[in-house]
Amino acid sequence: MNLKLIRIIGLFGLLVFSSCNSSNKQQQQHLDSSKRIAINNPEQIKQISEVITRFARAYLSQDQAKINALIHPEQGIAIIHRPGAADRYTIVDAIDFKHPVPSYYAYETFSNEQVLTFESLPSYDCGKEQWEKIGFFTDTTKNSGTQLLETIAKFLDEYEQIAYDEAIKSKINALETGSYRVILALQDHHLIFHVKQFEEIWYVTILDRAYASCDA
Repeated sequence: MNLKLIRIIGLFGLLVFSSCNSSNKQQQQHLDSSKRIAINNPEQIKQISEVITRFARAYLSQDQAKINALIHPEQGIAIIHRPGAADRYTIVDAIDFKHPVPSYYAYETFSNEQVLTFESLPSYDCGKEQWEKIGFFTDTTKNSGTQLLETIAKFLDEYEQIAYDEAIKSKINALETGSYRVILALQDHHLIFHVKQFEEIWYVTILDRAYASCDA
């Protein structure tokens, strides 16, 4: 086999490899982007609206049976809290209103007359001590996903030697990836949580008790 033929075969192999690699990258990008999709189907809107309003109603009335019916029996719920300067999370099987997480921060109850709307979520200004806007919101666009649990887990791994291993990654991924964040923001009260669908059924997977807490 002469040198010219070897070069041609080598060039052809390189082109094939590059093409396959490009195809694999495009497929991976498609898989990554498909983790979070926008919800715009009327039936899906109805389903997510129902679980959100049911959870808020059960939480504010402290109906333990109703609220725990909305928590996945195997995955549980992650409760984000802030014991100091940094956030933490605790995964529990159920919510117990008599034994809050953390223990010193009772689950708050208040009146709500806001109706759920689908739009961008408000932010909280600690300097002004107020919300950007008042209301009951969820953002179901594909770009509104969060990585709160992963961020906390990586912080604990780096600074407190709490291993961020495959078991933790799998657990927090199941609770947060593809979830939709909900914020009920009133003048002096708020409720923040996430909902996610598991095999056609919606559950509440995260209760965020840290955001809008500006003491630390």
